[in-house]
Amino acid sequence: MLNPLNYFITFERPWTHYCEVEISILNPDRDTLIFSMPVWTPGSYLIREFARNVENVYAENGKGERLLTEKINKNSWEVKSKNQSEIKFRYRVYCNEFTVRTCDINSEHAFLSNAGVFMFVRGFENKKCLLTINLPGDWKKISTGLTKEKENIYSAENYDILIDSPIEAGNQNVLEFEISGIKHFICLSGKGNYNEDVIKTDFKKIAEEEIKLLGGGIPYTEYTFIIHLVEKGGGGLEHLNSFVAQFSRWNFNDEKLYKNFLGLVSHEFFHLWNVKRIRPAALGPFNYDSENYTKSLWVAEGWTSFYDNLILRRCGILDNREYFEFLDTEVNDIMRFSGRFEQSLAESSFDTWIKFYRKDENYNNSQVSYYTKGSLAALMLDIEIIKSTNAAKSLDDALRMLFEDFKRDNSSGYTEDRVKEVCEIVSGRSLDEFWKKYIYGVDEIPLENYLGECGLELINENDSENASLDIEVKSESGKLMVTKVYAGGSAYESGVNFNDEIIAVNGIRADSNLLDTLLKDFSADDNINLLLSRKGIIRETEVNLLRSLPKYKINEKESKTTEEQRFLDKWLNG
Repeated sequence: MLNPLNYFITFERPWTHYCEVEISILNPDRDTLIFSMPVWTPGSYLIREFARNVENVYAENGKGERLLTEKINKNSWEVKSKNQSEIKFRYRVYCNEFTVRTCDINSEHAFLSNAGVFMFVRGFENKKCLLTINLPGDWKKISTGLTKEKENIYSAENYDILIDSPIEAGNQNVLEFEISGIKHFICLSGKGNYNEDVIKTDFKKIAEEEIKLLGGGIPYTEYTFIIHLVEKGGGGLEHLNSFVAQFSRWNFNDEKLYKNFLGLVSHEFFHLWNVKRIRPAALGPFNYDSENYTKSLWVAEGWTSFYDNLILRRCGILDNREYFEFLDTEVNDIMRFSGRFEQSLAESSFDTWIKFYRKDENYNNSQVSYYTKGSLAALMLDIEIIKSTNAAKSLDDALRMLFEDFKRDNSSGYTEDRVKEVCEIVSGRSLDEFWKKYIYGVDEIPLENYLGECGLELINENDSENASLDIEVKSESGKLMVTKVYAGGSAYESGVNFNDEIIAVNGIRADSNLLDTLLKDFSADDNINLLLSRKGIIRETEVNLLRSLPKYKINEKESKTTEEQRFLDKWLNG
């Protein structure tokens, strides 16, 4: 079949949150056609069952006659197409979940995360796709990474690219800048207190720094940043030549929150290389029907998390102090909790489909994030390479070598062994022990030693006799409820549970403001009495107070050796 697949989408009543989709196929030359909705979207590793939002499925031939259509499994429909010169497959999709990985349609705009809207035709996944977008009369703009053919008509070389090109339609504000003659569009959807010139300047700085890091070539003909300005929300999702991110609309004038957002921009743009091109073998070509397992998300996401704020430091958005403050957060997210001894990075990567997107109250005690621990592993690898080569090389060189692999053969991704091999080639030494302990094992991370090589200190700010319950609480209908209990802390060791209500401490009524105040009168090894309600039953629990779990801060030593300064400069400046 030489004809492309023709997709059409309309928004007849957008305030109802529906869109209407048609897939038209000329001369299919098949007795049957199977149309399937992906069950997940690349970049977000959870089975989301997008077919649950599909309604009113039917098919017609070119004469408008209905064809026999049957749903054959949870995400697929079969159409009898024998002797038909044209098939028109139609359905509508309910879109009312506003995240970076799902779809949202209302009277103001439409955001389409395409895996949740456009089905694929089995056997025709490599055919060119043409998409016609029919806008409501008062919507004027379309922002997407798809190739524009003519007004409101876009193309993709195949289904993978169609799915990897989200769409924002409405009346968004679109800013523009160029790098080496290539256009970059910043689509800002929603109201916000941003400064257009500041945003363009900062986005451009980030893009230029990352392009320089990866060798100076630009692997796209245009790039689209889709930014949703929201009341509440956050996060981002990478795509082939675009990304989607959310940011609170009134936080642009908060310097720290804005720089944190720029770290997200840096992260998602970095995925242009690390994930969309330098990718684990399991992540492309995609299987849209089920999980795509890999043990290498600690590279895909962890290395990206290492570089996101580092890029801000290299392009001058962050100074050393600000950069280390962001790194403090990552250190504490891992080093304070016992989950680092329970789950390896490889396991965290592999189990993302059942764990990472379904965090519960015990998460910190039993798991690690392949983003955050992956970032710390990348930091240690960087310092390993810098030290082994006397600052001649760094993790930058390993990243570029993996990119060269992709440029030589883009048909498949890297293996786990290839990542290790590249790091060993660059460092000039075996990394067997590193991989055994920190990638496949759960050994303690010797972060203090690595930082020390660069003239930095890891300080425990809780290194005193101060006591803490090491819990998290929230006020709920006037009740002080326990939401997390950290392993190794006083409450955990004394049997305080998630969802307990704390009524009193030593006979004094407690609330969220008073709890910390009451505990300041006690030290490690003291005992206190908690009056609790557990599932409606009142009980008393004696708690032996322990020293607070650590809270770490990275400190840059005023006096460094020449070698320490050289290593630090290589890390920070590349």
